[in-house]
Amino acid sequence: QTCALPISDYRDSRMLQYPETVSIVIVKDEDGRYNPMSASWVMLTSIEPRMIAISIGFERYTYELMRKQTEFVISFPSAGMAAEVKLFGSESGRDMDKLKHLGTPTQPATKIDGLLLSEATVNYECVLKDTLITGDHMIFSGEIVASHKHVDDLPRLYVLEPKKYGGL
Repeated sequence: QTCALPISDYRDSRMLQYPETVSIVIVKDEDGRYNPMSASWVMLTSIEPRMIAISIGFERYTYELMRKQTEFVISFPSAGMAAEVKLFGSESGRDMDKLKHLGTPTQPATKIDGLLLSEATVNYECVLKDTLITGDHMIFSGEIVASHKHVDDLPRLYVLEPKKYGGL
């Protein structure tokens, strides 16, 4: 007796992975504006040194910015940040200042030139260490140089279905 049924289309199997973690990567553009992008493909990769990696598609504005910068922030949004996750994942920073558009509360990072999302559950300040091409995406790995958690221990937001928050 078999316990697995074949699925002919990857997208059908991908739908079974939800709920899924969501994060927000924030990187500065050449004009000094901070651009947030929602992303699901993020993972911790090392304890010592503390490392995290995020996978970003080549067609994304954030990919262009990450290729030019050496510092970035990865935030894990709280349950109250659904509007931010949706906008940050569905609009391009080429076309708008996403943080200003929603009036998202931020605060300066402490160790890098970056912004923390004030209402996020966790913010990691990162220094870029390496990249790896994986098909149509680039994995950016960074060393976590500072960690911040919300004072109220806010619950994290998870993506329950792919189209709900901008088609992550």
